[in-house]
Amino acid sequence: MLFSTLPLLFAATALASPVHQHSRLYKRACAAGPDTPAEFLSYTGYSDLALNAVTPPGYTNTFTNLQASSSADGYGGYTTLDSYDVASCAAQCTSRANCRAFNIYFERAPAAAPSNCTSSATIKCVFWSGAVSASNAQNTGSTQNNFQIVIAGSNGYVASAISPSAGYSMPVLLNNNAIQAPLDCNGKDTYLGFQTFNTSFDASSDGSKPKTCQFFNTQTWGKSVATNTGYAYGQDVYSVGMSYAYSNATDAGVCIKA
Repeated sequence: MLFSTLPLLFAATALASPVHQHSRLYKRACAAGPDTPAEFLSYTGYSDLALNAVTPPGYTNTFTNLQASSSADGYGGYTTLDSYDVASCAAQCTSRANCRAFNIYFERAPAAAPSNCTSSATIKCVFWSGAVSASNAQNTGSTQNNFQIVIAGSNGYVASAISPSAGYSMPVLLNNNAIQAPLDCNGKDTYLGFQTFNTSFDASSDGSKPKTCQFFNTQTWGKSVATNTGYAYGQDVYSVGMSYAYSNATDAGVCIKA
């Protein structure tokens, strides 16, 4: 039976692109051997590449080897790759004006006419302006014309640095946390409120430029107090992602004991 020889064939071609190998071996009639979504998900060639992927400079890995893709904010399209090349995916994200995160994964696709017994693998590199995280990686696939699409080897990455804003220090990545502002050295509240913006995720653009108010009860806080990970309100869950902190480059608002 052909399927019983697949592990040997895969092992012999481990350094080659798994897409080409998987496509060639799996483009066959059902009678020649099983080609199921379960086999696609369990194929170690995909998981090995995802688990051993090197995080590209300038990015932070947020999840590894999931069997689902992200549904984040600010969809920026996708491209297909010839190999599981995280560096190439990152370079394309960096070159795009509003790309702040990307998701790379294998997707089971029909090799020809829709049929659940003839499949190929497509490597997708998907771009987002919002954060990709394990919590929003909820797309496990779908069924189209009796063909089951599934996802394997899904990795997510967010930019560890974004554009600086004039007059402010370089941003500090807080990732999935926000500042939980404590009292200052005089016991005064340092929280000033928040604003929401419907523009692109760009701290240096007009309308979203951060403005701090240096007054007696304000000061800059570091990562040690970035403990706010979100909250639940009834059935709604609010989470934090791709959080960055800026401080005034001239006056960071250091507290002076009264």
